Amino acid sequence: MSSEVIICDQQSVYALGSSLLLENNPLFNGHRIIKNLNQLQQFLIKDLSQLLVVDSSMFDFKQKDTILEVLELKKKVPVMVVFNEEADLHLYQLIDNGISVIVARNVSNEEWLKALDMARQDKIYFCSTISTKVFALVNQMEKIKMVEQVQQLKMVDKYILVRICEEASSKQIAFEVGQSKRTIEGHRTKMMHKFDVKNVAGLVKIAFLTKLYDDYLSNPGLYEVALCAKTSAL
Repeated sequence: MSSEVIICDQQSVYALGSSLLLENNPLFNGHRIIKNLNQLQQFLIKDLSQLLVVDSSMFDFKQKDTILEVLELKKKVPVMVVFNEEADLHLYQLIDNGISVIVARNVSNEEWLKALDMARQDKIYFCSTISTKVFALVNQMEKIKMVEQVQQLKMVDKYILVRICEEASSKQIAFEVGQSKRTIEGHRTKMMHKFDVKNVAGLVKIAFLTKLYDDYLSNPGLYEVALCAKTSAL
């Protein structure tokens, strides 16, 4: 049974190019192009075989609802993701949330069509470029999980981490965020348990391994003391 393909991509030229690959292919029966996932619901048709090709940038994992969105999509329609040049963490999050067919944006026409057919059959498929990335991810899994944990920290905890890297004392940090020294020590202890480290040096290592301190140096405005003070309750 041939399937209709819905292409959801912000790059309209790429979407049009993709649609041309579907012409005269007996596995696929026409296509639709949409610009965002909010339009998807109106084009899903009961009892009609359909496939979704979606730009990976449509999934913002910084938003709490994204994981639920991915899971709901997988229930409704087979999904193939076209991966942009996002961080490896984004690729890990896609795979971790059930996306099993992923191709790079510069994939060959043959691999693109093969991936779409694998999605139609509900199988696992990564193009050669993504396969290489996935292999590297396996070796970096612990670090990726650590990065994910750091990203989930409240802003005050991130601020405490970067100030620890700058050798600021708990008393000094407490003064900066308008909290007690004991409260800051409580935050610090909770983070040591979270990352399974035994001392402050371990927290410093976490901040540097996950690039948190680099991010702080590049974007100091994100670590505004006033903002940290608003989120500093244990």
